[in-house]
Amino acid sequence: MSKSPKVPAKKTSPSHVLPKKVTSKSVVKKVKQLPLTKNQSDMFYKALVDPFDPLSLGCQVPDPFPFPTQTYHIHQTTVVGASAVGATTGSLVFLPNPILSMIDTAHLVTLTASGPIVTTTPMTAYSSTLTSSSSCLYGAVVPSALSSVFADYRVVSWGIKISNLQPELSATGRLMVAYLPFGDTIPSYNELVAGTIGSGLSSVFGMSPTYLNSSDILELPSAFEVTVGDLLHGDLEISGMYTNSSFWEFKSTVSAGVPSSGTISGDSYSNTFLTGVITSGGYKDLTRCKGGAGIVLYYEGLPSTAYNSFQIETIYHLEGTPNFSSTANNALISSTAHKSNVGSTTCVESAMSKASDLDKAVAWIDKGTNFLNK
Repeated sequence: MSKSPKVPAKKTSPSHVLPKKVTSKSVVKKVKQLPLTKNQSDMFYKALVDPFDPLSLGCQVPDPFPFPTQTYHIHQTTVVGASAVGATTGSLVFLPNPILSMIDTAHLVTLTASGPIVTTTPMTAYSSTLTSSSSCLYGAVVPSALSSVFADYRVVSWGIKISNLQPELSATGRLMVAYLPFGDTIPSYNELVAGTIGSGLSSVFGMSPTYLNSSDILELPSAFEVTVGDLLHGDLEISGMYTNSSFWEFKSTVSAGVPSSGTISGDSYSNTFLTGVITSGGYKDLTRCKGGAGIVLYYEGLPSTAYNSFQIETIYHLEGTPNFSSTANNALISSTAHKSNVGSTTCVESAMSKASDLDKAVAWIDKGTNFLNK
């Protein structure tokens, strides 16, 4: 009798062993982002010392905790000159803030209808009443336009570029430039627009604007002087300088809070001296410049008819979190977020220390050739 073939016993898998087709790895959803083209610290340093370089577009601040942000920039041109017939001087201050970007200090001292030295500019004046202090203040962008793009933002880098517009055979005068560090006493946007601060505005500069409207600015430690003849050979590029890394903290684009009907919240207010009645107020984030420095310009010795003496380019590199519009789900948000610029706070401080040299902050630019070479 033949034996039946022995059938091997079927092996049973332990209950704790998973089938081969099932993985035990956890599922992680990843968002793909565009890679950075350069070392993060080097890119940030480049933006600080040369904000007009095309490679500085899209720059970001190195953060120890990565957070994707959208990047934008504001590039504008302003023309300035003598304020009135026979006038040969002028002064103004540029600030590291897209909302409070330029102050006509020459006009701020006089507050007359013929006082403005700004001939043409795409910036928006805070007021059209030339006898009001708010007419001396300009913003590269209005708050509503900024808040339509950003919920929170910060200025990565900024700078100005000065060009001569006088005819070569009659170009005269001299230009004095200095840096002015800012504290945290700049009033809120709502106060500045209302004009309740007055013509002094010493809270912005820490000193009377009268001194900035004179050659007294040569007393400032960072001051230097060039002649209009020097500007015939090229443009003067001046990048922003910074005193503290707190400058790169994110700022809200909300001008004031309205928690309930009939009330308003903020951290800066103006009130009537005698009655104590609050006249205006709001949050200071929109105009805050703490940790940054303004660029002060004063010029004298211009021809008496030099209404268009200098062209001043300004550029602001911004990054921040996108905002949604007031109506639901119709905001346009970029689908290709930049890769976050990840780095410790030492990256920021290292770039600051290298960029703090005045020789790196101020540079002569040969007209045309510098940009074409890049």
